[in-house]
Amino acid sequence: MTDAKEALQRLTDGNARFVNGKSTHPNRCDETKNSLLNGQKPFAVILSCSDSRVPVEIVFDVGLGDVFVIRTAGHVLSDEVMGSIEYAVRHLGVNLVMIMGHENCGAIKSAVKSYKEKSFEKLSPYMQSIMKHIYPAIDKIVCPCCETPLEDLSVKANILYQVEDLLKKDNFIAEKVKEGQIKVVGAKYELKTGKIEIMTEKG
Repeated sequence: MTDAKEALQRLTDGNARFVNGKSTHPNRCDETKNSLLNGQKPFAVILSCSDSRVPVEIVFDVGLGDVFVIRTAGHVLSDEVMGSIEYAVRHLGVNLVMIMGHENCGAIKSAVKSYKEKSFEKLSPYMQSIMKHIYPAIDKIVCPCCETPLEDLSVKANILYQVEDLLKKDNFIAEKVKEGQIKVVGAKYELKTGKIEIMTEKG
C-alpha cells in the first residue's frame, strides 16, 4: 500500500515528466492490463474537472490501475462524488485524495456569470445542481482584487472550498485526515504549461 506522501510524490514526479516532455507512459501494456482483471489498487483518488483539456492520466504520466479518477464539471462534490471518494478510501485503501481545478474553467465562468446576473432560477435543474456547489466558493471572495478577474479568483476559491467541504461533509475522511492516515490535497492545473500547483494540503 502506498502512503500519502509517496503517492503525492508519484503524482508530482509524473507531472514533472509530462511538463518536460519526458513522459514514460507507464503501466499501459498487456501485462498490466491482464494483472488488473481481478481487482485494483490505485495509489490515489483524483476529483478533476471534466474539461477535455485536463486528461488526468496523461498530465500525471500514470497508467492502468494507478489512479481512481472522478470527473465533473467544476469538480464539485455531489453525493455521488462523495460516495465515490469514500469508496476509494474505505474499500480500495487509497491514502491520497486530490481535488484538482484548472485555469480558464468553463464551469467557473458560467457560475460567475449567473452569480453576477442573479440568474440561478433561469438555469436548468441540472446546471443548478453544479452551480449550487460553486456559489459558496464565490461567496467567500469578499473583496476581489480589481487587477484580478473574478473568474480567476473563483477558480482558486473553488478548489479550496471543495477541499474544506469534503472534510466538513464526510466524517469518515475527516477523521482519517485528523489521524494522519490520509491526505486531502487541493491542486490547480495550468493549461499553458501543463504544471500542477499544490494549493492546500490537509493531513
